[in-house]
Amino acid sequence: MFEVLDDSGVGLSGGEALLDGRERRLVEGAANFYALAGPGQTFRLTVLRGPAGTMPALTDEDRTTIEWEDDREVVGSLVVRSLVHTTADHSPSDGLVDIAIDIGGAPQSVTAYHQLTGVLGKARKAVRFLAPVQFDALRQFRTDMVERKGRDVPRKAPVRLTRGAEATPHGDTPAILFGLHWLELGGAERWAIDTIRLAKEAGFTPIVVTDRDSAHEWITRPELDGAVVVPLTLPLDPKQESAFLNGLLSMYDVRGIHLHHCTWLYDKLPWIKSIRPDIPVVDSLHVLEWRTGGFVDISVRLSNMVDQHHVISPQLRDYLIGKHGLDADKVVFATLAGLTTGGIAAGGSDAVENNPFTVAFVGRFTQQKRPYLFLQLAAELKKNSPREVRFIIHGHGELAAEVNSLRARLGDVVELRGADHAVSDTFRDADVLVVSSDNEGLTLTSFEATAAGVPVVSADVGSQSSLIADDLLCPRHPYAFVQAAAARIRTMMTSPDQRKTWLDEQAAKAEAFAKLPRAEDWTRDLYQGWLK
Repeated sequence: MFEVLDDSGVGLSGGEALLDGRERRLVEGAANFYALAGPGQTFRLTVLRGPAGTMPALTDEDRTTIEWEDDREVVGSLVVRSLVHTTADHSPSDGLVDIAIDIGGAPQSVTAYHQLTGVLGKARKAVRFLAPVQFDALRQFRTDMVERKGRDVPRKAPVRLTRGAEATPHGDTPAILFGLHWLELGGAERWAIDTIRLAKEAGFTPIVVTDRDSAHEWITRPELDGAVVVPLTLPLDPKQESAFLNGLLSMYDVRGIHLHHCTWLYDKLPWIKSIRPDIPVVDSLHVLEWRTGGFVDISVRLSNMVDQHHVISPQLRDYLIGKHGLDADKVVFATLAGLTTGGIAAGGSDAVENNPFTVAFVGRFTQQKRPYLFLQLAAELKKNSPREVRFIIHGHGELAAEVNSLRARLGDVVELRGADHAVSDTFRDADVLVVSSDNEGLTLTSFEATAAGVPVVSADVGSQSSLIADDLLCPRHPYAFVQAAAARIRTMMTSPDQRKTWLDEQAAKAEAFAKLPRAEDWTRDLYQGWLK
């Protein structure tokens, strides 16, 4: 891909390193991009570090500007020569190309609401953080209106070309191109990382492109060792977009594309199909976003460029086939059941009457997961409960400051756990898991709770009804959710038999899911087919 000619403080060549492992991977990702976009060229990368919380800027069109903000520190420099060769109709320019890349600062979660500007933005931010539950109630009414109205998603015209791979010469190394949102904790990201592992096991070189601003805390995961990782920061120079993809398609024998929530790569599919119609494209879809359409509607719009849509829930299958009329043969329903349950032992808490009844939340602290609503439920149960109760809220994320503030009002009855605690321990300690999300596909935590023998009280969103006991599905609206969830949990406290009945129903649904095709098996077979 590239060779290091001079390395001062960066450490890619094994010398003195003033960067940590995450930062070095970011620099390597930037070097990958410029090597692919500039075959044969030599680049000098000046590496900057920003204050904590600032996002990396690695590939955007401002990188050729050799000046930067006063609060940036120059960490080192790196001179690399691209080893990429392409038959595209251009020659590498002579001399050195100077690039200033910014690896950002130490990771720091900040919610999008904090970044709102203008009078309206400031008003939304104030209401959101002064009255989160009331603000959420307004969001849910908006969701109701969109859901009732529905959406028509026009599809992009298909590419009608017949020439094959010989139209674009390529390298000999079999590769799969992956498009990801970012390299951070999340259910979709966990599945994406697993598919990258499966690609390596099949003998492919994974090429991993992300398009969302992020500190990419998962960029050092072992599944990415040996992969070509390119964390894009947008907007790219338009000339570099095609140059980057041309370099990638020329350097590697790309046998397939697997999309996991990457808008930039979705938008490039018509161009890719126009020059390489032989490359199969699949995507994996998780959550239907009622307010925005999200990646599911992007996938529908570009369905003529996608050979197969992988969905993880019956809701998404029915939406694509029933609502939008996609060919049933193109939609593959394969579950993520068992994806994250390997280290979780069956059993769970015994809900002993003399012990405090433990109510748990496991998930990211984001608007979608609504941890503030779980804490509202905790306040309700603390105030009016038939027996002693305690709460565990396990996770981290952009709403951490809000979670800490709300938790402090409840006192020692709420335990906060983070990455220093194993999730399996939380399930072992729990008598019930609460999923308070305002939207989901089918939560991995519900599968994990079932494996641990813990019943789940959930908002009735996405395909949660496929796994959760019918009586434990609660309205999505915040006040109705708190009221219904509190009532079900109080029943569990006083009636172990009813708790067991609900858990048995949940286990039966999970057993039925276990008989369905598994996403890991389907993907493994898919990649084996791409090797032939």
